[in-house]
Amino acid sequence: LEARLPGVAPDAAPASVAILGAGIAGASLARAFADLGLRSTVIEADRPGAGASGFAAALVTPRLDAGDRSIAALYASALERAATLYAAAPDAVLSKGVLQLEQAPRDAGRHAKVAAQDVWPEGAMTVLDADACTARLAEPVETGGLLMRDAMAVRPAAVLKAWLAEADRIQATVVRLERGDGRWRLFDAAGVLVMEAEGVVLAAGWGAAALMGEPVLSPVAGQADVVEGVEGGPVAWGGYAVPTGQGLLYGATHDRGVTDPVSSEAASARNLATVAPRLPELATRIAAAGGPTVSRTAVRATTPDRLPLAGALGDGLYVLGGMGSRGFCASPLLAEHVAAMVMGTPSPLGRDLAARVSPARFTA
Repeated sequence: LEARLPGVAPDAAPASVAILGAGIAGASLARAFADLGLRSTVIEADRPGAGASGFAAALVTPRLDAGDRSIAALYASALERAATLYAAAPDAVLSKGVLQLEQAPRDAGRHAKVAAQDVWPEGAMTVLDADACTARLAEPVETGGLLMRDAMAVRPAAVLKAWLAEADRIQATVVRLERGDGRWRLFDAAGVLVMEAEGVVLAAGWGAAALMGEPVLSPVAGQADVVEGVEGGPVAWGGYAVPTGQGLLYGATHDRGVTDPVSSEAASARNLATVAPRLPELATRIAAAGGPTVSRTAVRATTPDRLPLAGALGDGLYVLGGMGSRGFCASPLLAEHVAAMVMGTPSPLGRDLAARVSPARFTA
């Protein structure tokens, strides 16, 4: 469904749009604006993927909700759009199909309900028993799981390279926004004007929190590890194991409220301890390979209801964020929604789904 949303369309499409952040949200916005005929400007403090979008691999998996059909529909649409766009990005897709293992006894019933939801394409969700999971992973597991056919693992660097090429780039840290004469002025910490733009989209993950004003976003820090020469996955449970093309990314820690994480051997030990009970043979192979060759930390942003923020914050100011670990699934579709709002064109989201992700839900 496409919808024109009342009260958000600008008087005229802006001639200039600044996107703050060059992770998957910012890159998705750059691609979406280019698709609508506007070359945007992406402003990033460091380099593309410097934050939570900079790991060696990323899972593109939907949030599974057996009880709320609209949330399930949102993520079904997001996964479909993401899969289509990643398939068109050169060298982006690492593998297709992700197995979600059961974490608790009730998950068998929950997975069956998810698989039966009519929001998914036929055959997209298949419940597997323990034997089928063992065969798929080529190692013994004790539980069943849900095979998500259209979920995938991607190379973040390849996606960012392809989509950010459709925008101009500025390396700067924006700490203050000022509105006047129908334009936004963006300043760095020294008070130097970085850029003026008619529209601004905050897409810097946790970094957007300071510019939003309202304390809607919460930080969750995490470390993931890469081991070279070990194969496995893609598979998820409370943790995950994802192929990188040269090895395996696994983890991750979840430390709520931490905004300045540092990689540590203790966190690597926690990640291996996450793998061992579910995939003991994989854990043995990781240990035999000498453990992680690369450890990386980042901070993700979440919201109180675990749904993204995608919409207007004020006159000419928008946000795309709060996606937690679902950024690579949700960003492509929601970026098209935000870009449509900015440009005054039809949104790919219907009114009900647009309302579920609107920032206004926290201020109404």
